Amino acid sequence: MKRVITINESRLARFSAVAGAVLASSAVNSQIVYTNVDPDIIIDTASGQYNLDFNADAMIDVTLNVMNVMEFTSISTSTSAVYAGSLAVVTPGIGAGVVSAILGSSSSSYVTAMNNGDLIGTAAVFGGSSMAALAVDITITSSSSSYQISNGAFLGVTDKFLGVKFLIGTNTHYGWARLDVSANADTIRLKDYAYNVAADSPILAGQTLGLDAISVENKVTIKTTLDNATINVTPDLIGGRVVMFNIAGQEIKVVQITDVNTEILYEGVETGIYTITAQFDGGMVNKKVYIK
Repeated sequence: MKRVITINESRLARFSAVAGAVLASSAVNSQIVYTNVDPDIIIDTASGQYNLDFNADAMIDVTLNVMNVMEFTSISTSTSAVYAGSLAVVTPGIGAGVVSAILGSSSSSYVTAMNNGDLIGTAAVFGGSSMAALAVDITITSSSSSYQISNGAFLGVTDKFLGVKFLIGTNTHYGWARLDVSANADTIRLKDYAYNVAADSPILAGQTLGLDAISVENKVTIKTTLDNATINVTPDLIGGRVVMFNIAGQEIKVVQITDVNTEILYEGVETGIYTITAQFDGGMVNKKVYIK
């Protein structure tokens, strides 16, 4: 079954604001290669590890695996403990990494379960090439006590995203994989994945289309204050213009869009109701504003 993932306007606006400089310097209409995994791939101890190759170049970009834990450890000469449970883990390939968060004030990191629309790009923190836990569910039992370790950002989640960077040749590319992980960390379900063909260009978690396939209305945000209006666009719309019209339909101000953020000032404009229009070859977006 094909999955349709939508990204709302505020997510796209944040994406264009953060990633604009990067995209503007590369392929602003960059292609997103999306793979719908149907049926879903189930990774558990019976299936063994799964090697994910985003661009089918026979290079492993990340490996997903589930491991059973059964370990006896001596605590003292008279006491031992048993570790039993499951680990769901990810191992980046050569030159690859997964989006991670720094743990407290230490240099340790853990894999981040990203939400739909989160930005995956150069600004993200990526864990290195060592194995990292998506989820842990282990019970530690000794003769005197028993307690459970259940943690990891992916533990018991549905439809969360693993942010990935990987190499195609010597170039870095960004992608995502959508996962479910069971509540006891013994199953990973891979549902779909995608990556940006343009090197060093970001992608949104859940993004399945390039910017050129998204409607103009979903690529423009107009925010107003008492003194100005700020127009935020995705980089492919750079080159358009912003026009302020009075109630009679006359052009009062015109500003060219040369960046992802464009400001139009109200200075010198008389009190009244005006329409601010962002105009592009593919359409326009309007917003009315009252200026005192």
